[in-house]
Amino acid sequence: MNGVPLSVRVNRLFALAHELDDPEPGTEVVAASVSRILGKTVEPSVIDSLRRGEEHAAQAEVLRAVAQHFSAPEQYLAADGYGDYDTLVRFKIAVRDAGVQHLSMRSLDAAALPTADEMESLIPILENLRRTPGRPA
Repeated sequence: MNGVPLSVRVNRLFALAHELDDPEPGTEVVAASVSRILGKTVEPSVIDSLRRGEEHAAQAEVLRAVAQHFSAPEQYLAADGYGDYDTLVRFKIAVRDAGVQHLSMRSLDAAALPTADEMESLIPILENLRRTPGRPA
């Protein structure tokens, strides 16, 4: 994976943080949580700036707190080293949006997770199965 912009990764965290038929969390909710984590006020406009790709808003402590809010590793919002986790985020979104309740991979034992390459190969298939929110599975 090569050069996924910070704004895309932040937006993917928002996209992952809800059930299929529910809305994404609002920037106000995330800003309030980040403010609690940091012990100082972070305005929703700072979170909006991150989502729009205005890199000047990307203070390291804010990025760490955003990652913490979404229970993501801090490295996911760092400059590099985020590729495998980004694949996992995209995979989880694709699984949810496809309405998949159970995924069994015969090549893995029951406790194993698919590799990044296996997830990458499944994402397009799952995206083709994407459910429309509000429509029964």
